[in-house]
Amino acid sequence: MRIGFTDQRLTAHGGLAVWTRFITEQKLREELRTVLPHAPTSPNAYDPCDTALGFIGGILCGADKLARVAHLAHDPAVAEVLGIEAVPSQSTLSRFFARCGRAAGEALSGLHAWAVRELPVRTEGYTLDLDSFSLIHEDGQQEGVRVGYTRKGLKPCHRPIVAALAEVPLVAHFWLRPGNTACVSAAPTFLSDTLARLPASVRVTLVRADSGFCTRGMIAELEARGLHYIMTAALRTPVRTLCRHDDSAWTPTAVQGIEVQEVAHEAGRLIVLRQRVAERPNAGGKSSWRCPATSSRPCAPTCHSPSARSRSGAVTTAGRTSRIGSRNLGRSLA
Repeated sequence: MRIGFTDQRLTAHGGLAVWTRFITEQKLREELRTVLPHAPTSPNAYDPCDTALGFIGGILCGADKLARVAHLAHDPAVAEVLGIEAVPSQSTLSRFFARCGRAAGEALSGLHAWAVRELPVRTEGYTLDLDSFSLIHEDGQQEGVRVGYTRKGLKPCHRPIVAALAEVPLVAHFWLRPGNTACVSAAPTFLSDTLARLPASVRVTLVRADSGFCTRGMIAELEARGLHYIMTAALRTPVRTLCRHDDSAWTPTAVQGIEVQEVAHEAGRLIVLRQRVAERPNAGGKSSWRCPATSSRPCAPTCHSPSARSRSGAVTTAGRTSRIGSRNLGRSLA
């Protein structure tokens, strides 16, 4: 058996060539050059754009730590495919991000505005999804990390809030917040900031959010702006009582095993869905203790019925939303 070696540069990350072609046509390097705060004076220093693109390429290759991005330097073809001088080392990346303070972070977020400006105009408008989640840091040494509630209990974490355009999909804006921040904390201000950053060509006609955003302050902000919205409401005691009405209060839908009812609620219109587990064994939501055969999950309608799909919780809607019949609503939600 003869074993030989060649000088060919083979890589498992050849798919990055598609990404490189895309960012070249979109002139991402030029946009990065205008927002990066780095101004190296040494003739031997890396181009800051190369460092940034090397980091992004590492993420696309699956790296979740700076050390794993730097490990790609052992693959000589990666830098060539990315169109950069070399994949940066871990120390280079650390120094690179050390220069990115608050002002630089604000400037870099302008890349989202640049990406949004490239979107086409939609006559029906765009759907803006709001979400907040816990970003766990087990060591707890990162700046801004605080102990907060997560799916794994109390853990050191960040709690970012993100706004994304559903039809693209594309992140339109984000804030990185300490882990002890509530989900809805400053959410109305965040919504105002997001809408102010969107170009006039991107018109938001619907806002969707989960139960963490369903507060009077958030609803007041949406109502003041005249936006259609759909939000799941937490299935607490006042809402649970609505799920235990007699069968006469429920309206059957065209989907077997799903019934709906529309009720008045302090937060707005509330649509409650009841699913019979015997007919829909994989139904989401929480089981009703008074009716073991059903699973209830309140939800809400909008004029964009194909987008009105909720997996859990209760939903309230704006007064400006179209009043479609409960039977049609149940069909569209299902």
